[in-house]
Amino acid sequence: MAADVPGPGAVDRPKRSLRERKKERTFDHVAHVALRLVTERGLAAVRVEDICDQAEISRSTFFRYFDSKESCFVAGVRQGHLTAILAAIEARPAEEGPFTALCNALLAIQEGWRRHRDVLILDARLRAEVPAVRAHSSATQLDWETAIAEAIAPRFAGSDVDLFQARVLAGSALCAARVGTEKWLAAGADYPSATDVAAAFAVLRRHLAGEPAEPGGDPKNSGGPSGRVVGKRNQYED
Repeated sequence: MAADVPGPGAVDRPKRSLRERKKERTFDHVAHVALRLVTERGLAAVRVEDICDQAEISRSTFFRYFDSKESCFVAGVRQGHLTAILAAIEARPAEEGPFTALCNALLAIQEGWRRHRDVLILDARLRAEVPAVRAHSSATQLDWETAIAEAIAPRFAGSDVDLFQARVLAGSALCAARVGTEKWLAAGADYPSATDVAAAFAVLRRHLAGEPAEPGGDPKNSGGPSGRVVGKRNQYED
């Protein structure tokens, strides 16, 4: 493939205005400050005023970007992750299908697990303890689904795949990565996180390939009399 031809997953990113770039820098800076303060003091001991003071912004500026200290903390934890995922998808070989490319991209970003370990442990604890943190984390993942779906959609065979199908696949892979990460954290997080994330992807891949229907399931909706997908290999299984 020629160097000037974008491969599957390549996304045309419109040039951002100076105003947009400044707003993004402010957002990132404030989120980074919130993450640092929560890491140092704990979420309960950090006020919006503390974040504003350290970030050198007013309360009104803070609330133009965030609705709470919890949303600001979550933004700090997730900072740069979506950009890294999209870049990793774009870097995958053109012959990789959507599922393989996405899984390999999500595994590639696990390489920095030692650097992110303490933040991931803190984030997992606060998601378990604080409903607002859990809600904002879930909302962030929903936003990611659409962006990732748009990145993997060109890798589907044929031209009849819509964003709905790509989102189903993106959401499934993100869920598997989250569950794998949770298993890694529960086991002590003292080995590469990619081990458990890859294991979660293996489970998902087995089910994408087809399995027997649940007892009492409708054979008409299960791919054949035995409940196993028949005929052509599942288009999502690369």
